[in-house]
Amino acid sequence: PDANNKLKNRAVITESKQQLDAIVHEIPGLQTVMDSINNLHQQLAEKKDKITQSMNSHKRLASALSRLPTEILSHIFMYCLPEDKYLSPASKLAPVLLTRICRRWRDVAVSTPTRSMV
Repeated sequence: PDANNKLKNRAVITESKQQLDAIVHEIPGLQTVMDSINNLHQQLAEKKDKITQSMNSHKRLASALSRLPTEILSHIFMYCLPEDKYLSPASKLAPVLLTRICRRWRDVAVSTPTRSMV
């Protein structure tokens, strides 16, 4: 019985060592995956921070523009108008573009006289 126990113990130890070796062999691969995930997480966090900063900058700008008196906004719009005597109906140019920003800008742009009238 004693020799039989020794053989069983050796078999258990051998099997445990094989299992341990397999696990130890897997660890570097898992570490590589974890490093990649951490790197991706860091990149996404940096992108999130940049987007948040951009949003906050645009919010501050929008807030400042919303506080401008109508007369000043109208005067700024005058400088956006093309130099041509006739206004273009192009949607990507002033004054049409200005009417697409928000309701207040539309009202101001529509009520702002053209340069030829000033």
